[in-house]
Amino acid sequence: MKKEKMTLEKLGGLMENLATFTVNGFEKIDERFEKMEEKIEQVKEEMNNRFEDVEIRLTNINLEQKETNHRLDTMERHQKGMLESLDETVHRNEFSRLEKRVKVLEE
Repeated sequence: MKKEKMTLEKLGGLMENLATFTVNGFEKIDERFEKMEEKIEQVKEEMNNRFEDVEIRLTNINLEQKETNHRLDTMERHQKGMLESLDETVHRNEFSRLEKRVKVLEE
C-alpha cells in the first residue's frame, strides 16, 4: 500500500468533517436534554397536582375529625347529664311503695 501525502486541503476537509460530526453529536445531545427537561417538567406538574389532591383530602379528613370529636363531646355531655338525672330520679316501684306507706300512715 502506498501512503498518500497529507495536504492542507485534505487536512482541512478532515477537520471540517470532524467539526460536522461534533456539532451533530452535540445537537443530538441537546435534543435529548430538551426532551428530558420536558419530561421532568411533566413529572413535576403531575407531582404537584397529586400533592394538592392529598392536601385537600387531608384537610377534609381533619375537618371531619373535628366534627366527629365535637359530636363525641356532645354525646358524652348528654350521657353525663342523663346519668346525673337518673341518680336523682326515683324508680316507679319505689315511688309506689312509698305511696302505699304514706296512705297507711295517713289512715
